[in-house]
Amino acid sequence: MASQARTQATEKAFHDLFNPSTSLAKIRDAALLDRLFRISNDGLDVPGRSLAWKLFLLPSEPLKTPVEADSSFLLESLRFSRKRYTELSIDKMRAPDGGYEEGFTVPGSQASPKRVSKPDINLERNNPLSLHTENPWTEWFASVELRKTILQDVERTFPEVDFFRLPEVQTELTSILFIYSDMNPSIGYRQGMHELLAPLYHAVYSDAISSSDAPYIKEDGVKELCARPWVAADSWALFEAVMRGASRWYEWREPTLGVTNKSPLNTHVTLNVSQARGSAEIKPYITPIVQTCNDIQANLLRTTDFQLWQRLQTTGIEPQIYGIRWLRLLFTREFSLPDAMKLWDALFACDASFDLVPWICVAMLIRIRNDLLPSDYTGQLTSLLRYSSPQWSQQGVHVNHVSLLVRQALALQMSPTPATGVSLISENWSLLNIPMDVPEPPPAPRRKVPPPTIRGRPSSNSPVGPSSPAAPGHTRQQSSQQLGFSDMLGGILERGESLGINKSLMSAVTELKRNIPDIASSLIRSPTAPSPSFPLAVESSGEKPPWEHRSRLDMEKEMTSLRVINKRLGDSLSWIVDVLLQDESETPDPGLLKKKRREAVESLAYIRDVLVSNATDVEDDRLIGEEERKQRKAKAKMRENREPDVTALSLPTPVPVVDSHSGREAQASVGTSRRAPRSLDISNISNDRSPSRKPSDLSARIAPWNYTRSNFATPSSAVEAALPRPPPPSSTTMRPNADNRLTRKDPVPVLQDPLGVLH
Repeated sequence: MASQARTQATEKAFHDLFNPSTSLAKIRDAALLDRLFRISNDGLDVPGRSLAWKLFLLPSEPLKTPVEADSSFLLESLRFSRKRYTELSIDKMRAPDGGYEEGFTVPGSQASPKRVSKPDINLERNNPLSLHTENPWTEWFASVELRKTILQDVERTFPEVDFFRLPEVQTELTSILFIYSDMNPSIGYRQGMHELLAPLYHAVYSDAISSSDAPYIKEDGVKELCARPWVAADSWALFEAVMRGASRWYEWREPTLGVTNKSPLNTHVTLNVSQARGSAEIKPYITPIVQTCNDIQANLLRTTDFQLWQRLQTTGIEPQIYGIRWLRLLFTREFSLPDAMKLWDALFACDASFDLVPWICVAMLIRIRNDLLPSDYTGQLTSLLRYSSPQWSQQGVHVNHVSLLVRQALALQMSPTPATGVSLISENWSLLNIPMDVPEPPPAPRRKVPPPTIRGRPSSNSPVGPSSPAAPGHTRQQSSQQLGFSDMLGGILERGESLGINKSLMSAVTELKRNIPDIASSLIRSPTAPSPSFPLAVESSGEKPPWEHRSRLDMEKEMTSLRVINKRLGDSLSWIVDVLLQDESETPDPGLLKKKRREAVESLAYIRDVLVSNATDVEDDRLIGEEERKQRKAKAKMRENREPDVTALSLPTPVPVVDSHSGREAQASVGTSRRAPRSLDISNISNDRSPSRKPSDLSARIAPWNYTRSNFATPSSAVEAALPRPPPPSSTTMRPNADNRLTRKDPVPVLQDPLGVLH
């Protein structure tokens, strides 16, 4: 009974559309006003919808503008498209060996196609395993992979609708998309096409009349227009008509040169006068969908709502973020599927070329202007990508918001002025109860600023320390400046949140944060500046604010402590490796080695915990084992016992010095006679000084480096006895005896000058 009632409703819709007293213009106006169908149904199953779409989209009689809806010419157009789809299906689904996949049936019938035999097949080239460049199986395997890719998208089509989960529905959708992609290689199959085909197929399938329901239909034209076996063919015809207007938004590569301006004459030469004159410019290729998106926001929206355009430009919203999905899917993601199909009713009725679609996007932006103007970048993205439909309208006013959207787009297209934009805002308020006044932006959340570091004078009765409060009124200049910068940054961020210009100020705030260390260093008191008259308190406890500049001394201290910790961990790891590499067969005490290994593993686990937790307090007792600690203590104690006592060392014994000046005096008085220098004894010094003073005391008091000028002419010079070492012998004749006295073994008539004072 349900199918019978649905069939009768479809027949009534056919009579309403193809009534001789109804013109095509009245039908289009009824679609714009949401009065096309008798039954007001907000669901998917609207009787007669596929008939209206076929009337609006399929080509009319050539060289004739249709005035009335003619079902006879529509039948002619459908017969031609059904025949063409059948031929394409049989040709594109046939394998190179002439066979077909299991389950494939000829469109319009339930029979399987016959296998085409090819007796003259060249097996060297026509072979699934052949590597020949002209092997037809290569193209067949590529088409199989393409069908698998299409099927993956089809399986995810409108998951909330159970109709698209049927296997036979998914198979026919895949076949339609594959045939279209094969017939249009410049575009091929692009993701999103399956969401354009699915509503078309659903509308055709809902109006289809099966052979069992045919007896209830009196009009033969309805039976042929809505025949169940031709659902796939009619859906393919509607999809081709839709893609004639929407295919430009699926183009992804630049068309080849010479294809668009090809001359019908083979010998004709095409000359470009502008290029010949040198005025041609080589511009980068921009896809049509990007051009359309830029035109929507930069031109169309700017001419109708300048305030909204300026706001989107300020926040940096790119039109491709929302425009690509709106255009390619024809708003099936922005509205529910029943609302999207109602929008298609009005769109197909007034403009099958889809030149109105960009203006629909502008009308959608104006409708949510109250959400876009006070929001920041994140809020605007949320409103654009999760488009909210009006929940209710004014009392006593019944209007569908998607049909109203198409009418508003027509008004903008006919008169793209700011006055038209204001009229749309007023119409949204009167019909959809959308306020005309822009709401105030929500207050920005206040950022939690940590308390500033204040250094002051400590109280007289409390010790200076982290817990002692600083005296008020005595604040360092540096802390006050840091507090000023914190307030300034906080004010900038809050005002930016309230005005929605955070993104434009982001670069300035980042630059200011980067220069804060330099500014803070310039505010530090120089060493030559006079010191304050009051003592400075120790910095209060707690971590430094993130914007406070860390001094170089703090960083060096931290690096030094890290190096010390790494050195201790490295020593522990060396001991652990040595213990773990010991062989039990070479160890006299295996039990002790087993204990050491257990301690080494425990130390290794402790090192792991230290490195993972970034701990700075390392326990030395846990870095090595108990036995190793005892051995190291014993070695340290033995090392202390072996070290000599430095305080017990005695001063070196003074040695006599040979005076070489006596030889010069003897040479002046005697002439040719020469004599060897005589030796000096320490007793000569003791006779000139006090008898109670010892030579060791004198040498300790009189150091040779306290004298800048020496006089060796005087035999009783005190410096002679204080020299720490004897002069080197000048020849083999001079040798020191047992008591460090220089004696002459054999006199040699050679002038001695060991210190080089005669030169």
